[in-house]
Amino acid sequence: MTKVAEIDPFWAWGDDTDQPRVLHTMLRVRDVDQSLCFYRDGLGMTLLDRYDVEQGRFSILFLSFAGYRDGPAAVELTYNWDADIDYTHGSGFGHIAIGVPDVTKMYTRLADYGGTQITAPKTLFAGGPQLAFVKDPDGYPIELIQIRRGTDSN
Repeated sequence: MTKVAEIDPFWAWGDDTDQPRVLHTMLRVRDVDQSLCFYRDGLGMTLLDRYDVEQGRFSILFLSFAGYRDGPAAVELTYNWDADIDYTHGSGFGHIAIGVPDVTKMYTRLADYGGTQITAPKTLFAGGPQLAFVKDPDGYPIELIQIRRGTDSN
């Protein structure tokens, strides 16, 4: 594993692979602190980097459950400093799916971190994992999917 200090920041995603992979999903946010509370403090993601770009008047923050190279795709939160825009989510965007060990516990937890509960934990198919939906502070849907067997709060 490469140490973060050894990674060229312009090549944080990698510079030696032959296979494509998903790098990140970008979401525009209205309040960086609220979003950090939800993604970092609530979901437990790690803030990998924050770039405040004065000339462009925006900030971008990268969060993930692992590093750039060694883990799943990151989430990029983009905050436009001067924009007083009511962002819409469009009709094509569905959700971000995040695997969690205990869906019911995370569903309940995220309400304390700015999340809005949408679909209570349920199982779609006998023997399948539980899932639930919440919205982040900007209203983006997050699907929580059970990734550990034996945790069934039904």
